[in-house]
Amino acid sequence: MNTVFFFYTLAILVVCIVCSVLSAAAWASSRRRIFVYGAIAFACYAIEMTEIFFNEYISQNIAFPASDYYDIAMPFERTFVVTVLQANIWLIALDILDRTSKRRFFWPVLAFLISNIVIIVAMPEGPWRQWAYYTTRQVFSFFVYAYAAWCYLRSNDERYRARLGKLKAPFLIMVVLTTCVLLEDIYIILIAPMNTHVSWLPLYLSERNFSENVLLCFMAFVLVHVAYNVLSIRIKEAPVQEEVGDLDRHIDEQMPFFRETHKLSKREAEVLKLVLLGKNNQEIANDLYLAVGTVKAHVHNIMKKCGKSSREELTLFFWKS
Repeated sequence: MNTVFFFYTLAILVVCIVCSVLSAAAWASSRRRIFVYGAIAFACYAIEMTEIFFNEYISQNIAFPASDYYDIAMPFERTFVVTVLQANIWLIALDILDRTSKRRFFWPVLAFLISNIVIIVAMPEGPWRQWAYYTTRQVFSFFVYAYAAWCYLRSNDERYRARLGKLKAPFLIMVVLTTCVLLEDIYIILIAPMNTHVSWLPLYLSERNFSENVLLCFMAFVLVHVAYNVLSIRIKEAPVQEEVGDLDRHIDEQMPFFRETHKLSKREAEVLKLVLLGKNNQEIANDLYLAVGTVKAHVHNIMKKCGKSSREELTLFFWKS
C-alpha cells in the first residue's frame, strides 16, 4: 500500500510541474498575466508536495510516532509558500473579474498570512491547531468565491455578466470540491481518532487531503484547456470569431505589445481590433462613429506602419507577431 501512496504523490507532483511549465509557455505566447499567476501557483503546490513526498519517503520504514500526527512540518516555510500560492490564486480571480488593484490584492493576502502565523504561534499543538491552520486555505477560497459571486450579481453590464456566466459550471464545481476539502479535514483531523488507523496509514493522512488533490487536478484541467485554446490560436493562420468565442479578449491582451512595437495610436489600435474581427470599413465607421473616409485613412496608416499591403497580410502579421 505504501507503494500506491508513493506513486500517487509522485503523480500529483508531475501534474503540478507540467501545469506550471504549460502556463509559462502560454504566457510566452500570449503575454496574459493570468498564466504567470497560474505557473507560480502550481510551482508553489509542487514545492509543498515535494516536502510531503520527501518526508513520506524517508519515514516509510520508520515507526510513525503518535505525537507527530497533528504536527505541522516546517510551519513558517510552509506558510510562506502557501501564502504565495493563495496570493496568485487571488490574482487569477482579480484578473478574470477585471478588478485588479494593489489595495484589493494586498489586504486579503495579508489577513491570510497573519492568521496562519497567529495559529502557529498562539495555539497549542494538537488537532484543533492543525485543523485551524489548514482550514484558513478553505476560508480564503470561499472568500474568493464569494467575491466573484458578488461581482457577478452586482454588475449591470450584460457583456460582463455573459463572460462570467460562461465560468459558472467550473465555479460551482470548485465550490463543491472546496467544501469536500473542508469536510475531509473535519473528519480526518477532528473526528476520526488516530488509533483507528492501521499502523502505516497515519503517515499518509497526517498532512494530506485527497479532496484537495482532486480540486488541484480539476484546476489543472481548466488551466490546460485555457492554455490549449491560447496556444492553438498561434497554430491557426488567422483565427476567426466563429472558431474562437473570446477572440476579442485575445486581441485585447495582445494589442498593447503590438501597438507599442509598431507605434500605433489609440484610435489606430481600435480600428485594427475591428479589422481583426473581420469588420469592413462601413461597420468600423458605425461602431466608432467615424466617417468611412477616416476609417480608410486609419487602415492605410496601420498597414504602412506594419509594412503590409492587405488586410489579410495584416491579420496574419498580428497573430504571428
